[in-house]
Amino acid sequence: MTDANILGVLDMPARSRELRHARRWLHDVVTADHAEIGDDVVLLGCELATNAIRYSDSVKLTIIVLAVDDAIRVEVIDAGSDVHIPRIMDPGLNMERGRGLQMVNEITQGRWGTHADENGRVVWFERPFKIA
Repeated sequence: MTDANILGVLDMPARSRELRHARRWLHDVVTADHAEIGDDVVLLGCELATNAIRYSDSVKLTIIVLAVDDAIRVEVIDAGSDVHIPRIMDPGLNMERGRGLQMVNEITQGRWGTHADENGRVVWFERPFKIA
């Protein structure tokens, strides 16, 4: 990532009922200038936020949207967990959960990752403006 322009920052309680607000906020931030990828960014951003709520020890989380090079980057920051590490799973046909990061990986063409920083755990993806 070379140049990054912050498009928006949302601090929110780590509660499922707040996802509706996050979805609307992501839509408004991204579609203002990049409507063509808005649906993907909202879907994937809410997937990461859901994972943060479900699998971290957080009482709050932060979503940051940035314009970087040829993509929109979304970062979801939470407190992390000693038990759950973000990774792609093979949930099998009958499992109801476990496909979210597979979806993130496919739609972003592998442009996602996770790392720890001074604020906690960061899980991010970059959705290119154009798919190759």
